[in-house]
Amino acid sequence: MDYKTCFSKIADILNSAANICMESGVKLIWEFEPGFLFNKPSEVIRMVYKVDHPNFSTLFDSCHAYMCSVIGARQMEEKEKLPGGVVQFSYMLTGKIGHIHLIDSDGTLHDGETSTHAPLGTRLLDFNKVIPAILEAGYDDEWWTIDLCFWPKAIEVTEENKRYLDELIKKFG
Repeated sequence: MDYKTCFSKIADILNSAANICMESGVKLIWEFEPGFLFNKPSEVIRMVYKVDHPNFSTLFDSCHAYMCSVIGARQMEEKEKLPGGVVQFSYMLTGKIGHIHLIDSDGTLHDGETSTHAPLGTRLLDFNKVIPAILEAGYDDEWWTIDLCFWPKAIEVTEENKRYLDELIKKFG
């Protein structure tokens, strides 16, 4: 199917799913990432507004946001990169961030598909800028989730990541 038809069909499905979830008291939160079809910042924003449902928002994964807005990983045709990177991307989603995954990025893909999730504070993201931007974009949930997906020996670095996150929460939370 062509791109425009596919985009509209996915938006319609997400809208219907958001309605079903709302009837059951469950929030529908969409995690965008470079491994998915609609991964350019403008596509993510367009999808959120095309779905246009009060029970639909995004999961803002800091690593995925980096790969989509700074690297332009796995984007079809011309890459779309934001000069303000993750910070700009979070502001573009003002009022539309329903959950967050906080993790660093080394600017690569895991197995060529999804973002490589690196331990917090070890790579490319400046969380002293990212966290305030996410909060200013309206994120107000009490959950700040660490996402060590696919990181080798994730259990061994979890405690260190929790301490790093606790410091961010003290500073910004």
